[in-house]
Order: sequence, then structure tokens, then C-alpha cells
Amino acid sequence: MARNRSSLHYVHFLMAVLVFTKTVSATTNAFRFQSLKEHGDGFGWTTASHFFTFLKGLMFFAVIALIGSGWSMVNDALMPKMKRLILFILVLQVLVNIATVVVEESPPGTEGWLAWRDLLHLADILCCCGILFPIVWSIRQMRETVLEEGKSQLILRKLKVFREFYVLIVCYIYFTRVALYLLTSMAPCKVSWVMTLTSEVVTLLLFLVVGYKFRPMVDNEYLRLDLDIEEVGEGQTSTELEMSSTHGGREQGREGGREG
Repeated sequence: MARNRSSLHYVHFLMAVLVFTKTVSATTNAFRFQSLKEHGDGFGWTTASHFFTFLKGLMFFAVIALIGSGWSMVNDALMPKMKRLILFILVLQVLVNIATVVVEESPPGTEGWLAWRDLLHLADILCCCGILFPIVWSIRQMRETVLEEGKSQLILRKLKVFREFYVLIVCYIYFTRVALYLLTSMAPCKVSWVMTLTSEVVTLLLFLVVGYKFRPMVDNEYLRLDLDIEEVGEGQTSTELEMSSTHGGREQGREGGREG
């Protein structure tokens, strides 16, 4: 980021904040479980862990949805329906996170504990599916404009980037929200830490891949597309001006010949 300040966008700062909150969340979780192991109580680490986990969840959904919509990097403003969808996802995620904290702090033997846990997990999956819509809308919009004259190759390149991002997010959601959840429910408690470690490693890989694909640099395909489109538009405009001036010169020549 420091070396390519000219290519920085607002969403890059949000990505940096997401990485920071994820790091702090993982750290506070580690201290919480260490305190539970040694003293039987998480003390202040429990509150800190819940807070940063809550903040990390909000930042994750917001950043993925904004990248998928192209905000600040491709589009300067979000469409109204995109704003409403992202707001709905964030509000739903807030409710899910609050309810999850309440359920986690309740004894597992409480009546309805398993039902609430599964219901909240389903709501979390719905939030994950919701962040796919901005990507789908962007892909659909590019498909509609892919046949425009002078922009077909540029839009196709852009479409390829969004498709790769869509597939990456779908795979992440399926693996962390479905596959790992089923494996955790079937695995013994002694190896549950393996599932947690796997989830953290997969999340780290997602952050690395997304950070690399959308890194702030001049030659980044995702960021370069609109500049190319503008250049094409400027080239077409200059060509039209030259043609009009040439045509005007010919007309003047013809009129001069007639007068002579």
C-alpha cells in the first residue's frame, strides 16, 4: 500500500482494517481459551473475544460485498438495491452475532440449545449467500454490455476476474460453513481443534488470494479496466473529432471551388 499510493482506494483501507480485526479476534480467542484452561474463567478476554469476533464478522461481509460490487475501485457509488442488500446483510449479521454470543454463554444442556445453534448457523449461511448477490449482479451487468462496440475485450477481462472471485467465495462458504460444520458435528471433541485450525488456515488463504488479486498497483487487471475503457472512449472521441474536422475541410474546399 505504501509503494502504490496512487492506486489506493477506500476499499483497500477496509481490507486492512479487516485483517487487523481478524488478527486481534484470533489473539483474544487464544488468550480466552488459555485463561479458561488455567483458571476456569475467561475473565476480560471473553468480552474482548466476543467484541472483536462480532466486529470481524461485520467487516468480512462488508468487504466481500463491496469488492463484489466494485465499489471505489470500479464504481464510485453503489446502486440503491445494492445499498439495501448490504445494509440488510449487515443488520442480519448483527442479530446473528448477538444471538450466537447468548447461545454460547448458555449451558449446552439448556432446552433448545442445539436447535438455536443450528438455526443461527443457517442464518449465517444465508448471510454468506447474500454477499454473493452483488457479484452476481456485476457479472450480469457485464454480460449485458459485453457486445458494446469497442468494449467487448475489456468487459470480457473484467467478467473473468469477477467469475474467479465468485467461484473463490462460493468454495470458501461451502467448505467453512457446510463441510467443516458437518465434520465438526461428527468428530470427537478431542480433535475439534483440528477443524478450528483448518477453518483459520482456509480463511488465511482466502485473505491472501483476495489481497493479491485486488492489491493496489497500476498493472492490476481489476483496477485497470475502467482506465482502459476511458482511454478507448477518449480515443473514439478524438477520432470522431478528426473525422468531423476533415469532413468540414472537404466541404469548405468544395464550396471554394464552386465560388471560383
